Amino acid sequence: MTVMAATRPPHTPLDTLLRAGPVLEIDLDRIAANYRALRRRYAGRILSAVVKNNGYGLGIAALVETLTAEGCTHFWVLDLAEAAMVKQAAPQAEVFTLHGLQGESAATFAATDITPVLLSLDEVERCVAEARRTGRKLGVAVQLDTGLGRLGLDEADIRRLAARRNQLEALDVKAWVTHLAAFDLPDAESNRAQRECLRRWLRGLPAAPVSLASSAGLYMGPDWHFDIARVGSALYGVQTSTAWQDGLAVCYRLSAPILRINNAARGARIGYRGTTCLRRPSLIATAMIGYGNGLPQAFAAHGAARIGECQLPVVGGIAMNLTMLDATDAPTACVQVGERAVFLDERHTVDQLAARLGCAPNAVLTQIGAGTRRIYVRNGLPAEV
Repeated sequence: MTVMAATRPPHTPLDTLLRAGPVLEIDLDRIAANYRALRRRYAGRILSAVVKNNGYGLGIAALVETLTAEGCTHFWVLDLAEAAMVKQAAPQAEVFTLHGLQGESAATFAATDITPVLLSLDEVERCVAEARRTGRKLGVAVQLDTGLGRLGLDEADIRRLAARRNQLEALDVKAWVTHLAAFDLPDAESNRAQRECLRRWLRGLPAAPVSLASSAGLYMGPDWHFDIARVGSALYGVQTSTAWQDGLAVCYRLSAPILRINNAARGARIGYRGTTCLRRPSLIATAMIGYGNGLPQAFAAHGAARIGECQLPVVGGIAMNLTMLDATDAPTACVQVGERAVFLDERHTVDQLAARLGCAPNAVLTQIGAGTRRIYVRNGLPAEV
């Protein structure tokens, strides 16, 4: 796959390409700039990229090609299907699947040159058996559960593994991997406890690169960086910590066209089951976007759209593909059929929305990315994929 600046007549602006409906614009230049900013901050060896869930909903292929051009060589995905997408965009990349073998044989991973992050002693033993069968070392990473309690080897497993270190000689351990349970709380004592647990366990294991830091970890200082950092959210300008992560540019812009503008009387009820009762004569603008496009229904209570500098609150709830906006206070020239209303961008971010909704920012980003048509932008112009 190649991402390149589109060759289009000079009279065809980006807005012309956006008229069809709701669109998530993704600025590839900003993603590249974020990677460079993170690399300057990182004191370890390998700054890798997390592109799971189809690149957080932004599209694996375009992201991998953009990041590969910046020198990124290691990527983390969920499964073999996503790993194949990375390999298609960057054949020489080192690709890790975060969910282990997932019922596949160790031979499948060996044949595709994809590295599973093993989640249990059983998976370790299956890989050892495959390596001994073929007489070739098998590349793996191993998840260590230092305190998250989710996936990976616990302390008892580590003791058993350390007692059988000769088994690991059949494997090429490319990384010992763990994840902070309180990654978004940089001063949490539990983070330090996990780091010390990791260091203690590593003393009984063969030497291999260590991966602890995710996006937030890069901002916690070099003592947290180790050998391989796994950055995802920060690449896309998403804040994942209670401490502000400076130097990151928002890469997304969610917008949709206005389909209809109508006058509604005071006391009129609009939306399903009359969700909103209008308290004054109102001008209602209906935008072509809804929960079917990934816009959370709770956006109705916590968000607003913008046309130019005009803020338009949501009224009448959010339907599958339509959202009504109160344009009563907006200048007439500001709101016209065909104009695009902006729902999320650098001024109204997924971080701010997620804080109001009480959810993780990536819950918003991945949902919108999966439900909305994507257009990539490079040098201010549409990029063809």
